[in-house]
Amino acid sequence: MPSLASALTFHASFDNGTDADFGRGNRAIYTVGEGGELTNGLGQVAIARGAGRFGDALQFTLERTNIVAYQVEGNVAYSDASFRGTMSFWMKVDPADIPGQYCDPIQVTDKDYADSCIWLDFTKNGAPSDMRLGIFGNRAEWDPKTLNGNAQEFYWRLCKVAEPPFSRDRWTHVAVTWDGINSTAPGRGRLYLNGVYQGATSAIRERFSWDPAKPRIRLGVGKFVGLIDDVAFFDSALSSEQILELRGLDAGVAALRT
Repeated sequence: MPSLASALTFHASFDNGTDADFGRGNRAIYTVGEGGELTNGLGQVAIARGAGRFGDALQFTLERTNIVAYQVEGNVAYSDASFRGTMSFWMKVDPADIPGQYCDPIQVTDKDYADSCIWLDFTKNGAPSDMRLGIFGNRAEWDPKTLNGNAQEFYWRLCKVAEPPFSRDRWTHVAVTWDGINSTAPGRGRLYLNGVYQGATSAIRERFSWDPAKPRIRLGVGKFVGLIDDVAFFDSALSSEQILELRGLDAGVAALRT
């Protein structure tokens, strides 16, 4: 198992401006337009000075109208032969503050939520909201009738956490690992909150295809309201012990680069 430092591929602390502090690819942050076009900068998303888990954080409010994104190429270790990895970030949010619709604090894809995509969302079909992890390969393979969220197979690919431990007054660490994707054995995603294992998706047997230049790490999809800090990606599926180590870093992921 590689060390946390050697496996790191991307880190955005938001303490030294908006661009990522470290990346194996383009480190610039972009505003995403309605047609998917990219513009440099945050748009209406703000940096909350001194309000982060470590230093500053990204702040998403009801008033903002755009999402922001980093480019995936190089920053997420995608492979069409064996795709594995981990994403990690801190979040301070009360799901009750989110308007009555689904929203994704983070979404990684070159298409949409049901097609070669990794995402976390808050549900709005009940109170309190659930948190869900979704990992979907090529939609044409798992959803030949193009039913999307109405397909029974859609729900098989989710890991749901009822009454997740989030609060507007407390930071929560979120980590997602995935392995076995695009390999001979079925893949699977796993979710950890505050270092505690929450569960796994069902087996992911379909291919997971990206055009390397097109995917984005999208932050604040939908009407997400809250703070996000210390976003990082790794090129391996970290063990549960490494997830605890990651959560326990006193200075956050920046400590891995000193």
